[in-house]
Amino acid sequence: MQLTFSPALGEQTVLKAAPAASGRSTSQSILFKVSFESRGSLLEAQRDGIKVEVWSDVPAGGRLPGEWGAVQFGTMEPGPALRPQVAERSALHDAAEEDGLAEDRSLYAGLRVSLSDRVGARFSFTYRLVYPSGHVQWLGEFGRNGELVVEQGLPGVDLREGWNISGDGTYRTHAFPGDRVLGSLTDPQAWSCWLWKESSIPVFASTVSGSEALAMVLLPRPNLREVNVLRPLVFVASDSATLNVTEEGKIILRSSSPFARVSFGVLEHSRELLKGIAALCNGEVLALDDVSAVLSCRPADADLPIHLIVLPAADNVGKRPAIPVRPGSLPKEAAGWDGLALLPQGPGAPQFISGPVVEKEQVVALGPSGGEIVITPMYNINVDACEWQAALLSPHKDPSVKLVWPAAETLPTPPPSPPLSRASPPRAIVPASRDETSASSPTAIASTIPSQPPSVSRRRERISPPRRAPPSSALIPYNSPRTLRRYLHMVLNVVLWFWSVFVKALAARVVGESLTRRISGLIGLALLKTAPPPSPRTGYDRQVETREESLEKPMGTLDTSDATGVPGLPVEVTDEGSGVSVPSPQYAVPLGQEHRNVKSPPHVTLVATVPTRLSESPALILKGCNLSPKEVRATIGGQPLPPPTLTNLDDDLRLMFEGVEGGGALEVTINL
Repeated sequence: MQLTFSPALGEQTVLKAAPAASGRSTSQSILFKVSFESRGSLLEAQRDGIKVEVWSDVPAGGRLPGEWGAVQFGTMEPGPALRPQVAERSALHDAAEEDGLAEDRSLYAGLRVSLSDRVGARFSFTYRLVYPSGHVQWLGEFGRNGELVVEQGLPGVDLREGWNISGDGTYRTHAFPGDRVLGSLTDPQAWSCWLWKESSIPVFASTVSGSEALAMVLLPRPNLREVNVLRPLVFVASDSATLNVTEEGKIILRSSSPFARVSFGVLEHSRELLKGIAALCNGEVLALDDVSAVLSCRPADADLPIHLIVLPAADNVGKRPAIPVRPGSLPKEAAGWDGLALLPQGPGAPQFISGPVVEKEQVVALGPSGGEIVITPMYNINVDACEWQAALLSPHKDPSVKLVWPAAETLPTPPPSPPLSRASPPRAIVPASRDETSASSPTAIASTIPSQPPSVSRRRERISPPRRAPPSSALIPYNSPRTLRRYLHMVLNVVLWFWSVFVKALAARVVGESLTRRISGLIGLALLKTAPPPSPRTGYDRQVETREESLEKPMGTLDTSDATGVPGLPVEVTDEGSGVSVPSPQYAVPLGQEHRNVKSPPHVTLVATVPTRLSESPALILKGCNLSPKEVRATIGGQPLPPPTLTNLDDDLRLMFEGVEGGGALEVTINL
């Protein structure tokens, strides 16, 4: 069995200890590695129960300085099965590492120790094999132990002169106009980074070569197995200066001002530097502990959605747990949201968290490399027994969502038939002669009426009330203003009926809902102005009183009063001696009194303000029991937008409005 160790015995290895804030001691990891000649050799040693150990006087695991102890080598496998719930771009490195675990023929032993207060210290170590029988085989020789020397510095970075270390453990330096080399990365391929530029959302880069930004966070790749474990670093440049990393790993400060400066330090205790980074993207530091740092960023000229940048703060050697994002790591305004929409940066469907977020124990868990989460408020919409959820994905501010139940659409009663008129034309009135004058007396008129029993005459009076004759010449047709008004009202009823049933829906799509409502209001106002007052009707008791009064009059005396009580108007008499009863006209029922309800579907109106300089097309996402909205309309700045592009994502529906230029008030109406 042939073994290869790192660090090797008989050699001196330098450990870089990062400076810490005054009175604060931070731990960092030292990683030992043993490689077998083959995977089969490793499996055979494990079957035989042979253990490989590192024996050292490093004060780790509760040991005092100078006390020796053993740490067993083991496999470097992922920790508990906490898989990321949101896809992350940096998780690709984790996947590549896990694919190589099956072919790995190495074992690792990690020690975590505080070195910032032990600069200049020296520690010794050696290796040994322990068999099941208890036999111990030492692999070193006398005087050939390995040696660890602690120096101040940052693992993986070689700095040039001119740096000052402040009391909080931050490195600071000044620069003159032009380019200045600050230092170099010992292995540029060992790092990935996040880049911040002015007033923009940070971007992730899988390599630091060729990167240029106002600030950057360097993250060590999790598949590295170095003795001096790399730690996340923060670099921040002042105004009028930028940072650049070349392909060779040189860190260059480019400045146009003699007062430019740059600061950097270990992420774990660089809260002030992180505040400066968050200010570049209108955000803040939401959380910083020994596990992770969470920064918020907002798009330019917008409040939502909020981008959360989750950065690992520890080196994650040994166990590689997922990074939890808890409610305390979210912006304060998220506590008042109905729910939360988590949008992945990469493949995968968004996640919806219903209910108050503050009641959740954990919002999401990311992989050990951190990542980016985009959060936006989710609006719950309940329609009958169906629950909808909507969220606006594009940059916006001042959002509001309301569910509108339109007033029940009515089908007005079709207009009635015109009033019946069965009266015969009135007779012409001609000058009467003397003989005729005498015959025109009430007694003479009564004598011309065929005699009938009183009961028959009374019954006909009861069912045929007096009728008013037109006050014009019998040769000229009479059209009273009230009759014309009734006909005009009937025509308007027909117009309203056709408008409500056939034209209104089409007009709403063409000219918009506001103009459509205005037209409906004008038609309704015209109906109100032309509606005639209802005709007074005589009740049964009044009919009885009228008949009793007529019985008290002498036989043959006629009451020439009309229905309104105006005396003196002649009444046409038929051969039977009674007026013909004209039925009262039946008017159309006013809108809103008697109608047939038609159940109208509700619609959701989402209103928000989008920035003038759009970085992406307006988009929103829907989730519900029915992912087929009947209609989607949108306007921006009062101008209608083309129909959206619909994309189904599992049980979600994404709506994207392409070809939008300029910003303003965005209004999206969705008919469910």
